[in-house]
Amino acid sequence: MTAKMPTMPEAPTNSRPPPPAKARTESRTAATTCALKLEPREVKALPPRLIVTAVEGWGKTTLGANAPDPFIMMAPDETGYDTLLQHELVPQVPADISDTWQNTLDWLDSLARDPQERKTLVLDAIGGYERQCHEAVCAEHFDGDWGDKGFMAYHKGYDLAAGEWRKLLSRLDVLHNKGLIIVLLAHTRIKPFKNPVGPDYDRYVCDVHDKTWGPTHKWADAVFFGTFFTSMANEKQAERTGKGKAIGGTRRVLYTERRATWDAKNRFGMPESIDLLGGPSASWQEIWQHIKKKG
Repeated sequence: MTAKMPTMPEAPTNSRPPPPAKARTESRTAATTCALKLEPREVKALPPRLIVTAVEGWGKTTLGANAPDPFIMMAPDETGYDTLLQHELVPQVPADISDTWQNTLDWLDSLARDPQERKTLVLDAIGGYERQCHEAVCAEHFDGDWGDKGFMAYHKGYDLAAGEWRKLLSRLDVLHNKGLIIVLLAHTRIKPFKNPVGPDYDRYVCDVHDKTWGPTHKWADAVFFGTFFTSMANEKQAERTGKGKAIGGTRRVLYTERRATWDAKNRFGMPESIDLLGGPSASWQEIWQHIKKKG
């Protein structure tokens, strides 16, 4: 009787033979060549990305018109530049109204292909462009329904619009990397602030939705807040009672750091406030000297 040979167990289906010695050597070599080298970082000098929020009549459009070789893109209903130009209060520069969201994106793409010797892009004002963005999202995703079953349903429209808005910021970055100064002008509104560590108070905020403002604020190198300086006739009484008689209000001032009552920031080591004494047409130069000195 012939004895049966024992059956050998099958090799696991997921087993692999070890790599040949040459492959192991090449892997070690690759790891060696990719070793981390800590060296001082060198950066490319780029122009600033600025947001200027200010109260009405402060001179936002005039500031933008006096920037170096600007192209002013105006949102619908933003006719401030035309009025100023008609009364010869601003220089005559290339400017036009972009009436749809797609047109806005197309213009930015066109400018990136051929800046036409422009050194500054001014968007006047971002609230109008946000409205374009919302209209495009509402038409595409909600069949034009702005109600509770459409754009406003669980605020889904704002969430979708936040992603769409980033298309504009990415195009602005392309222009920024090509050497253009980017200036976004913005209106303000007063919004109650719920203070978790004390009494609530009102503060100036950019007149756009929070989901628009969040990524835009992070994107910018500087956010400025412009207003008119106002003092109280009896400051001690005002501090004690919370009421007082306001005086002044004609001196224009720019704030560059965040405070409880407004939003601002800068990455240029600028003073916390700048008195603008030369009038609206001189604002750009007065601000620029602080950016250039620290930039």
